[in-house]
Amino acid sequence: MPIGMFLIKWDDVQGGMVWLKYPNEINISINAVQQIQISHNFIESYITIQEKDWNSISYYNEQEEVIIVLILDDFDDSRDYRICVEEFNNNLGKGLSETELVERLEKALNMKVFRTTDEVMAKLSNEWSSSKMKLHDIEAVIKEVLDMDILSVRGKIILSLILNSELPLKEIKNKARTSKKWTENVLNTLIKNNIIGYNYDKETYFLKL
Repeated sequence: MPIGMFLIKWDDVQGGMVWLKYPNEINISINAVQQIQISHNFIESYITIQEKDWNSISYYNEQEEVIIVLILDDFDDSRDYRICVEEFNNNLGKGLSETELVERLEKALNMKVFRTTDEVMAKLSNEWSSSKMKLHDIEAVIKEVLDMDILSVRGKIILSLILNSELPLKEIKNKARTSKKWTENVLNTLIKNNIIGYNYDKETYFLKL
C-alpha cells in the first residue's frame, strides 16, 4: 500500500523542495526530491521511479508548477495507483488553502484501488486451465495404473486416497480388490505408520501425507 504523498514546489534559491506532505512524519530525502524534479524537467508528465530504497509515481502540473508525488511500498505497481495522483491533481487550481490541500492528500492516499486488466485476467485464466489440465492428466494416469492391477494393496489404497480426499472401508476394499480382512490389516498398518488417518464421525479413511 502507498506510504505517503507530498508536493514539490520550485524555489529560485533552494531549487525543488517539499511544500506539503501527508502524513507529516514521512521522511523524504533531498536526493529523492532532486531526482524527481530533474526527471520531470518542468514537463507535464507522469514519472515512475523504482530503485532499491525508493518507489514512487509522480505528476508535474505545469499550470500550478507543482509535482505531486505518491510514495509506494517496495512491491506496489505504480500503474495501480496512478488514479490516486489524478484524484489529487483535480484539486489543484481551485484556490484551496494548505490545510485543505493536506486533507485532499490524505483522501487521495487512502483511496481504495483495485485494478484487474484484461492481460492479468487472461493470464490467470490460462494458468487455471493449464493447472486443471495437468491435474486431469495426473488423475487419468493414476486411474490407469490402478486398473492395471499391478500394485500391492498398500499402493492401491494410497493411490485411491490421493484421488479421493476420503473413502469408507467398503470403497477402499473394492478399489484394492482384496478381502475385507486383508484390507483392514493394511489400513491398520498405514495408520500406525502415520500415513493415513481415520475419521470416526464419517467412518472414512484419509491420506495424511
